[in-house]
Amino acid sequence: MAQVALKVIRPLVKASSFLSPGLTGRLAFRLFCTPIGRTRPNRQSANFKRTEALFAKARVQTVSYGCGFVRSFTFEPDSPSRGTVLMLHGWTGEAITMAGFIETMLERGFRVIAPDLPAHGGSSGRQLTFPLAMQALNALLRTEKPLAGIVAHSFGGSIGMAAMAGGIAAVPAIVPRRFVSIAAPSTMQVYGRQFSDMLGLTRRGHRAFEDKVLRIAGRPMESFSGREFLAQSRVPSLIIHAQDDKEIPFSDAEDLASAGEHVRLMSAKGHGHRRILLSKDVHAATADFLES
Repeated sequence: MAQVALKVIRPLVKASSFLSPGLTGRLAFRLFCTPIGRTRPNRQSANFKRTEALFAKARVQTVSYGCGFVRSFTFEPDSPSRGTVLMLHGWTGEAITMAGFIETMLERGFRVIAPDLPAHGGSSGRQLTFPLAMQALNALLRTEKPLAGIVAHSFGGSIGMAAMAGGIAAVPAIVPRRFVSIAAPSTMQVYGRQFSDMLGLTRRGHRAFEDKVLRIAGRPMESFSGREFLAQSRVPSLIIHAQDDKEIPFSDAEDLASAGEHVRLMSAKGHGHRRILLSKDVHAATADFLES
């Protein structure tokens, strides 16, 4: 959120949070779940033109689920498929941001499904929550299980971990053979608290914020822990994270890696939070892990 806008909004939110903490907290949660500042590629770059050519070969489909529809791209390898890999982009991203991974997976003989998550890209909606994402993915993958792997960036990684552990009781788990997380947070409560503090919510306002999570997800915000989800699912996992990531600290990756011996940690030094998506070394390491 722009600093100028924040200076104007924060005193108003703080005052509103004193007068009507329940309503203000619920509205703050709605804002928390609304993707703002969509990631836009450089359409003049050689990399984007290569991505356009790649996506021109995909089969595009729109799949309905309870709250709307999700757009997805399916890529077939030239050789017989070694299995299907689900690609999950991060917050404010879309399927095209995973192009480097898609290209590498195809070269290794994997079939790839890359959706735009709810409220992103060509999919419907204005908000993205765990229940919405998991409902959409289950509708999309109804005839695609089992999966050879899930490769997920940032918040997409959090969704993947929750999905593998059946994190929403009413939604079936999605369990791949292997999982790769790239620059994902380890827990949602920390970032919810930071968001509340940034807006100026009072303690009662933040309590209403977290109560909204309980109402829509059926579990408290503190229970959305990637480490616990990985420990529950026991899916062999690779956690890739840059030590210079300024959005999600490397300590989050270390926390995820502590879930058990089935989880490995790989440092991608110097690649930050978004540049990591362009690293050929990270693409190759991801493919190697899925092949192993």
